Amino acid sequence: MGNISKISRVRELSADFESTLLPLFDARAAARKPVALQAAMPTVINRVGRLGLNIYSPQKNVPSYENLLCKEMARRKSEYDTYQTVSSLWFSGYPLKQLTPEAITELCFRFSNHFSHGTAHNTVRGISTTTSELNTRTLALLSGLHFNCIELTVDASIAGNDRSLDKLKAVVALTRDYPQIKLKFRIRIGDHTHPLFLSRLLTHITEIPCRQVEIVCAGNLKDAAGGEQHFTQGLLRQTLRFFQALHWANCGNNFFYPPDHPVSALRYQKRLFFTPWGYQSWLDQSLLGLGVNSVSLISGEYQRNCANPETYQQCISENTPLPITCYTLDTQAGDLYEGRQALLCFHQIPNTARVNNDAITLLDDKGWLQTTSGSQADSLSLSEDGLLNLKQVCELLYPTRKNDSYNVNVYANPEQKE
Repeated sequence: MGNISKISRVRELSADFESTLLPLFDARAAARKPVALQAAMPTVINRVGRLGLNIYSPQKNVPSYENLLCKEMARRKSEYDTYQTVSSLWFSGYPLKQLTPEAITELCFRFSNHFSHGTAHNTVRGISTTTSELNTRTLALLSGLHFNCIELTVDASIAGNDRSLDKLKAVVALTRDYPQIKLKFRIRIGDHTHPLFLSRLLTHITEIPCRQVEIVCAGNLKDAAGGEQHFTQGLLRQTLRFFQALHWANCGNNFFYPPDHPVSALRYQKRLFFTPWGYQSWLDQSLLGLGVNSVSLISGEYQRNCANPETYQQCISENTPLPITCYTLDTQAGDLYEGRQALLCFHQIPNTARVNNDAITLLDDKGWLQTTSGSQADSLSLSEDGLLNLKQVCELLYPTRKNDSYNVNVYANPEQKE
């Protein structure tokens, strides 16, 4: 899941939710009240729809974090129904650094008790980790707890051509004993990533096989006046061409899915949306985010818990109001939001009448647009260069009004700085 509290990411080329869609949202400070102060008959969450749970673990150690998560779950019982279908359960962030194996086991059983009658048999149960954290004991634990998806983060931002893939290969070999566990990869690349190493890495992970590859890339901009190309942009171009040759589906400019993945069908059906948790088939699902800096989606509004571990710990332990930030789509930004979603999910401009026509001409002159074969006259798609510059294309075609509120630290209490 994306961290929507870190909005500004300079020199990042990968099209993320924070920079492409969140600027269309207004932010306001709020506080989530403890159980004693909540309304007797809350109607916050649509109890008929599916429910997702996201347990976020910060990198900084928080004492007795599993107990705090259980307490937060209990104090938010008015926001879900124990008979509600749970479609996903994710441990994101740094769970294996923050939580012991015993703590993860306890949390899985405690959360299962909250939804003992409503959890679907095909629930996605996933966890984020790294190759250095995953071993035989951990895999056995995850399998016993019915985890069926692991997202592996591979930091290749500093990687020479001679860097070994042995550690990754060893971890992948361990997962073969657990065929029910599917692998996703999140790969960080940058100006110090050797192109040949990236080629070896991508080749290996696509032979596993894996179910998703996300590329996170950032680098130093070279002299634009001299016409030098951004080095990391060259790596992104290399990645785009690699997956195109394999006929993988591409969303944004940095998410890739094998041909048999459901996202491929959803793109064709135009039923795909970009969210802080990646590309999904829904916008109406409720999602409860638990933990420091976690994100919830409730009735179309994103709600972020406070990012300060000490504040979170104090509020949950003492059952006092927890500072949160609420993000609501600007009422005047509906067309802009739909236009950017179409660019990100389908790489298309669905209706040129709603965009800046001068920008269309500019992008066409740059070679960033192309006419899709068989498409209508007003339907354009992005070229390869357009995909590389997708974030800039979004801003040029669907410019936002001046909106600084989404990018400002807001607090329920001005004295509670995070």
